[in-house]
Amino acid sequence: MRTEATRTSTDTDRLLTYCAELQEGYEARTSSEQRKRRGQFFTPASVAEFMAGLIATPPWRMRLLDPGAGTGTLTAAVCQRILRLRSPRKIEIVLYENDRHVVRLLQENMECCRSLLHNAGHRLTYEIRQEDFILSNSHTFGQYSLFQVPQADEPFDAAIMNPPYFKIAKTSEYAQVMSRIVCGQPNIYALFMALAAEMLREHGQLVAITPRSFCSGLYFRGFRRWFFAKMSLQHIHLFESRKDTFRNANVLQESVITKTERSGQTPATIPVTTSFGAELPAKPRAMNLPATLVLDDTCADMVIRIPENSEDARIMLLVESWPTRFEAHGLRVSTGPVVIFRATEFLMDTPTGSHSAPLLSVHNVRPFETVWPVTKNSKPTAFRVCEQSLNRRLLVPTRNYVLLRRFSAKEERRRLTASCFLEAAQPLPYVALENHLNYVYHAERNLTENETYGISALFNSALLDRYFRTLSGNTQVNATEVRTMSFPDLRTLRRIGRRIRQLREFSPQFTEHIVLNELGLDGALERYLAEYVK
Repeated sequence: MRTEATRTSTDTDRLLTYCAELQEGYEARTSSEQRKRRGQFFTPASVAEFMAGLIATPPWRMRLLDPGAGTGTLTAAVCQRILRLRSPRKIEIVLYENDRHVVRLLQENMECCRSLLHNAGHRLTYEIRQEDFILSNSHTFGQYSLFQVPQADEPFDAAIMNPPYFKIAKTSEYAQVMSRIVCGQPNIYALFMALAAEMLREHGQLVAITPRSFCSGLYFRGFRRWFFAKMSLQHIHLFESRKDTFRNANVLQESVITKTERSGQTPATIPVTTSFGAELPAKPRAMNLPATLVLDDTCADMVIRIPENSEDARIMLLVESWPTRFEAHGLRVSTGPVVIFRATEFLMDTPTGSHSAPLLSVHNVRPFETVWPVTKNSKPTAFRVCEQSLNRRLLVPTRNYVLLRRFSAKEERRRLTASCFLEAAQPLPYVALENHLNYVYHAERNLTENETYGISALFNSALLDRYFRTLSGNTQVNATEVRTMSFPDLRTLRRIGRRIRQLREFSPQFTEHIVLNELGLDGALERYLAEYVK
């Protein structure tokens, strides 16, 4: 049985130090906006080392794929690991990078890797393909260009990647190449993951660092179902901070590292490790969670849930123990119909009686309270009520609603914020809801005021906020996630609402206590949630 041994030579540490210098030099010569346009978010050395460590000990011969290689930090981390092996290895690497400004640095890095491995008794051959990874391999998914000569690659033993990250139109070449997998407005990184998975041999491994957005939501549902029919999930690493993983990039989503295996059997438990940012400890915090808890296909969505700790795992089990789903109670959730730039002819600076309606957006929604009007950056506060706006269904009738922000600020502590919109407090017959809001209502009748306050209290609770964070690392709250979640019965919500309305002020601490008390949850959970209640 081959084992890894630590060399006393500093050669094993030189590679990633050299990579860091290459990255820093490139970043100093380019702007963050340039890199963002290309979807470039370079991997910190400590993260690369951790990712390379997730790959099983390389056999005597290994073929490695690195698509979107950048300056080659991930491949260098694999090479650094091989330098610590006693017995010689033969490594064949294919790297894709189509940014000509980066390719020169990648070439220098690979030559450094080759030289160090050769001196240590290993053999490294590599090929840098200055091509678009997706389009140059479209034949893998049965798509051919008139001028394309398919290149038959031998399957790879492993792939390691930090793919580019940017949205693509559903009419783009990329989406057409992989039309069986994507829907809506997909992101390029998911296509990289899918194509790399297709290029692996049986039991080949894929280690990727990506945004967490593919774990849930409608846009990635087709991808998840395709991907996990082919790949088994073996390990997850979650970064608790969005801004500290890629320090020089304006990344809005949490990042996640996944290790998957081609045609492998999903283990009974999946290790989930966590760290705060890019500086990973030698042994990150770890939990072994049941695979059925992490991979949820009960609604045919194949959602990946990632709790940060054992308490969040417990919250996930508690919420999902509620016997019925949100919509089974007659509740519905929709997204506000007003898209501001498409409805400019109806916008008004001030209301004009019955011919206008309040225009509500994120800044109007505060815990339990809908504040209107709010003057903010000269934004319109009202919406014209006329035949055209009614025919285009841009207005909703005044009723009791729970308004839910769809987006939170980048590093905002709370993911969920809900307010009560009450018919009794609004004399005008219509209200205009901007599409950065979701609104909850009853399908067959008006919500009672107690139900409105009870539903708002649940969404404003740290309990549900922590639960939502296990579902998504995105700053967006999707209506689909609300529709499919388990939900308490309306009788319990009415009791919560009645007690909330009796409060003299809407204190987060009292709100949390009432919610947990009416749901029959214990003091230990309340103590854990107390640090999130502010």
